[in-house]
Amino acid sequence: MPGDEAAPEWDGEELTDRELAARLCAECPAGRACLEWELRTAGPDTVGVWGGLSEEDRRALYPVWAARRGRMGGRSS
Repeated sequence: MPGDEAAPEWDGEELTDRELAARLCAECPAGRACLEWELRTAGPDTVGVWGGLSEEDRRALYPVWAARRGRMGGRSS
């Protein structure tokens, strides 16, 4: 019956789009793959929420990820 669905747990909360995306991403089983994809494709020019991390968090993570990838024989760009 329409209207009987349970309301999402964030119903009534005032969340920004990024906060909501990060919350949804936190429970996603593809989070690590999503984050890896964004780091590989966008690198330091990342925007939005990918893998549950904000762009600020990913920009801080990128140099560490790139250095580790280089040590492991992967391309860093």
